[in-house]
Amino acid sequence: MNKILISFFLLLVSANSFALITDKLGIYGKIALLSAVDFDEGSQALGDNSSRLGITYNEEEIMEGWTASLRAEWSINTNRNNSGFGSSNFEGKQYDVVSNSGPFGNRLGYLSLNNKDLTISAGKMWSIFYDVAEYTDLFFTDGARASSAYTATGEVDGTYRASEVIQLRYKYENFRFGLQTKLTGKEMISYDFDGDGTADSSLVYKQAQAASIQYVKNKYTLGISALNLIFDNNGQNESQLSISYGFKYNFSKFFLNGVYTRAKDLELTNDSRFVHSDGIEGILGYRLKENSRVMLGVNHQTRSESGDFKLLYYYASYSVDIKRLNLAAEYIHGDSRNNDGSDNKEHKLKLAASLSF
Repeated sequence: MNKILISFFLLLVSANSFALITDKLGIYGKIALLSAVDFDEGSQALGDNSSRLGITYNEEEIMEGWTASLRAEWSINTNRNNSGFGSSNFEGKQYDVVSNSGPFGNRLGYLSLNNKDLTISAGKMWSIFYDVAEYTDLFFTDGARASSAYTATGEVDGTYRASEVIQLRYKYENFRFGLQTKLTGKEMISYDFDGDGTADSSLVYKQAQAASIQYVKNKYTLGISALNLIFDNNGQNESQLSISYGFKYNFSKFFLNGVYTRAKDLELTNDSRFVHSDGIEGILGYRLKENSRVMLGVNHQTRSESGDFKLLYYYASYSVDIKRLNLAAEYIHGDSRNNDGSDNKEHKLKLAASLSF
């Protein structure tokens, strides 16, 4: 009889503990597909459009006045043989910061401690530099190209999603402050310009820091963010600073967002010069109803060390939300020019659908 009572008691304790854990645990995600019609090539494609799965866990009062939270998020590649959605057509510039050959890839994973207006986070998360770049990252299938600070290591240096970093965020009245530093370094990237299998040049990354300041009001937001990369360039210590300036403005049912970025890209040219780019992005939108909107956008970027290069994209978008289902149709008109002076035209219609949970 005693054994039965003890077993029953342990079962109740286990059930209560599980209930407490599940009450603090959250699961979210979305399955997203993208269909593209290329009018220049006369081709069609169907692929994944950043599907994901994530979990969150929150712990109240882990210390006096402090709460703790965990977040982990993975990309779900629903079509492993897709057509490379998320990357542009001109050589070397990648915009999809998650790259993996399997069905899953790590998007986010970090621990946060919160005390009123102060948040301290560590792990892999959205970069402080992205605080301003996200103002024009509103299209469902494309966009936000001109604010990229490109590096051969992609996300590692923290342009959009930052790995192995510590962040501090602080709110003071209408101001939002952010600081970020990368903890690991000495990651070497080699450049093989002639393709003979032997490195012609190399960069060794040592440190990466980012900072942002935003002023937030009901109708408008002003922001500036910076990313500084410190590295060894073939034996010489150097640093490169990228800065983004942005704004968001709402008036009636309209909204206007803009970003200007002066990016010191860590991309070496064939003669071992760095690429410096100026990028402008703008979006004008109109809310038709609570669940639908139309947007017009432009992305333009030029590079100081490559006079022939020009990135120029125009966008038109319509989207509607039906409960947790989102549908979007976007037309992309590209009139860019590659580094060698050749034209890079692009005329595509992209249809996106995603179901969130």
